[in-house]
Amino acid sequence: MPWSAAYIDTIGEPTADLRSNIAVEARAKIVYERLINVTDDAGIKGALGFLMTREIAHQKSFEKALHSIQPNFPQGKLPGEPEFTSVYFNMSSGNDVRGPWNEGGDWKFVEDPQPAVDGGDGTATVTEQDVQVLQAMASRTASDPSAASTTGADLGAGTANEA
Repeated sequence: MPWSAAYIDTIGEPTADLRSNIAVEARAKIVYERLINVTDDAGIKGALGFLMTREIAHQKSFEKALHSIQPNFPQGKLPGEPEFTSVYFNMSSGNDVRGPWNEGGDWKFVEDPQPAVDGGDGTATVTEQDVQVLQAMASRTASDPSAASTTGADLGAGTANEA
């Protein structure tokens, strides 16, 4: 297959991309470990061990690159909604664990946010327009060869602009 830009897997934020790459390498290492554990063939174990070791090397490289960028947590550009950015909604019941992710500093711990954190009644609402959009989508995606539904390609076809 010829190379294309489809081979690039990025969201455009280097620190987030590096964190994703670190996670991929960690998952691949675990796969190699499991494969090593299910074979008795020394040659296969050696090859898998080498590949697993390369995953470690890649992970270390990505970690070093990530830590060379300061600050290295992608903040994005848009601020969050201030009334929710430092609020922990306790949605569990039982022995609730507290820690730096939900207490101290400017964290507000909401013990019982029921029925809904947005102040609503907790029920789903569906408008008539939502129903129409859903029905149109169901018609387009139905497994019915006799249907003459509008397809996604039809929706994007439009008319060509002349140069």
